[in-house]
Amino acid sequence: FFFFFFFFFFFSELAAMAPEAKVYTLEECKKHNTIDDCWLVMYEKVYDVTPFMDDHPGGSEIMLDVTGRDSTDDFEDVVHSSTARKQLEGFYIGELHEEDKQKLKTAASSSAAAAPTSTYTKKEGPGPIVTFIKAILPFLILIIALYPKLNKSA
Repeated sequence: FFFFFFFFFFFSELAAMAPEAKVYTLEECKKHNTIDDCWLVMYEKVYDVTPFMDDHPGGSEIMLDVTGRDSTDDFEDVVHSSTARKQLEGFYIGELHEEDKQKLKTAASSSAAAAPTSTYTKKEGPGPIVTFIKAILPFLILIIALYPKLNKSA
């Protein structure tokens, strides 16, 4: 019991001593939009990706295109490896201001509400019957081509 109490007390003191994250407004983040000074806002956090601009596999232009706004969806639309996600943590410089977080949430919910709703959804790719026919067709052609030879042997 004593060990648990000491452990809890010690780590709660360490947490209290940890520096508080710096808070940035979206307006402030918008000013950092060049190859020599590039900040991105993702997951309600602010990242200074300037050191990575020359190394980004997609090129620096892709990151410059998404500065000054929430680029979470842009980041998620591209399949990023777990290594890339961990690398992003190294560029963390602070949190987005609470008012801007609320504005982004409001904008996201209003754009989702404004999107047309439809019960029709376009199918991607061929249906299951077409897929089955495509899979079985080569075997049918092979059987038809070999049938006369198989019939002569019998």
